[in-house]
Amino acid sequence: MHKQLHSAVGTIALFEFHENIRNWWLLTYCAAFLVLGVLITSVGSADPLRASASLLNLVLLLVPLFSLVFGSLSFSEALSFHAVLVALPISRRDIFLGKWLGLGTGLTLSFVIGIGLGALWQLHLSRTGLGSYLLLLALGVVLTFVFLSIAFLMVNLARRRELVFGWMLLLWFSVFVLYDLLIMGIVLVFGEYPLEVPMLLAVLANPIDLARVIFLLHNDLSAMMGYSGAVFQQYLGEATGIGVAGASGLLWVLVPFVLGLRRFQRRDL
Repeated sequence: MHKQLHSAVGTIALFEFHENIRNWWLLTYCAAFLVLGVLITSVGSADPLRASASLLNLVLLLVPLFSLVFGSLSFSEALSFHAVLVALPISRRDIFLGKWLGLGTGLTLSFVIGIGLGALWQLHLSRTGLGSYLLLLALGVVLTFVFLSIAFLMVNLARRRELVFGWMLLLWFSVFVLYDLLIMGIVLVFGEYPLEVPMLLAVLANPIDLARVIFLLHNDLSAMMGYSGAVFQQYLGEATGIGVAGASGLLWVLVPFVLGLRRFQRRDL
């Protein structure tokens, strides 16, 4: 039984990986990171650390957006195929996990190749730039699986498949744009009150902010953190702050995944 489980998950994951890695959207995703990565690092090649900080904004913009949209569309379009698999002696857990692993691996490979080939060459393997750059790659991989888990959850919560794409765009806009505006508004309106604890919780409640804080804490770029990031550094420090943020990031991967799996197990296909 244990071998069958691994065989089913591995077969589905490999099938999904092969199907998606040849998708022209993933090739476009890879090419976008390659071109933009080369441009950013070539302009900032004199200061690899600053170049990595500029690449951070690119990663925070594109990785969540593409993982949400591509993940939700891929899962929703495969529902009829999932119905066929359910008729076979394959559990829904194996289907869900295999789909998640295969698609996540394809997205990760496209991201790492795209941003890795051009930018790593431009950074000339500088010690400071390389360390920050490897952290950036790791954060991009974690964000890929975070928002892929969220996409799978949202697809299984949606009653109408045609609304999924709009939901994903709204969710991305909320966490990338509206969230920071909301934080700024709270600070301006309630600045006279002690906001340290709410700001710490606000950082933990947004995986994009978590990734930003981890990167900036690691590179001691406190001037770029904003109010919430500065509070995070002040009260938790560098090592503890990175540890707490990293653990929270892993929870952002696991919690939506488990909730999405439970919803998929009860879904009428």
